[in-house]
Amino acid sequence: MKYFIFIITLFTFISCDPGYAYYISNNSEKDIYVYTNPPIKVYDKSINRTKLIDSATINPKETFIIYSNIGGGGGGEESFPFNKIRIKKNNDSIVLKNKSEINSKFNQNRKKRLFSTSYTIIVN
Repeated sequence: MKYFIFIITLFTFISCDPGYAYYISNNSEKDIYVYTNPPIKVYDKSINRTKLIDSATINPKETFIIYSNIGGGGGGEESFPFNKIRIKKNNDSIVLKNKSEINSKFNQNRKKRLFSTSYTIIVN
């Protein structure tokens, strides 16, 4: 019976797809604004479901999760839902015009763990 439980537990961990998350981190002293195409899906506690938003404001020294998923290939260009991202700060903007540019920018701060991977754009 011990071996049976061990094998079932092992199979459960092996068969689980890893999770991944994409973050935008504001390391500056002022708010930044994130615009995406298509809009960002966020969970709204007040209506107990997800809703679409045109833009997100990220306060200084805060990090915003722009997208996350479990499985589905483990991240990368194919699974990322946005075609364009614009991050506006002060009088400057970071514009990522296609999935290749977006993927390249997120991969600059990629952290891989045992069961998850995170991708972060850091704005100074």
